[in-house]
Amino acid sequence: MFANLIKSENKQDAIQQLLIFVLSILISTFILRIVWNTSLVKHITVLKPINSMLDAFILSISIRVIAGLDR
Repeated sequence: MFANLIKSENKQDAIQQLLIFVLSILISTFILRIVWNTSLVKHITVLKPINSMLDAFILSISIRVIAGLDR
């Protein structure tokens, strides 16, 4: 993602890429919290519900970092 910002031809493209990245993180944070609390907690007994959006945000970032290591 950050490589795209560096390769951007102008500031507008860089800002657009950054906004898309932030929006995708926020959407994934919201979806992750819903899925975690409604499905995963019910079926995996060692998991606890996510109570705050900050916890969901940190988990979302962590998942993206781990997924990025796979590439």
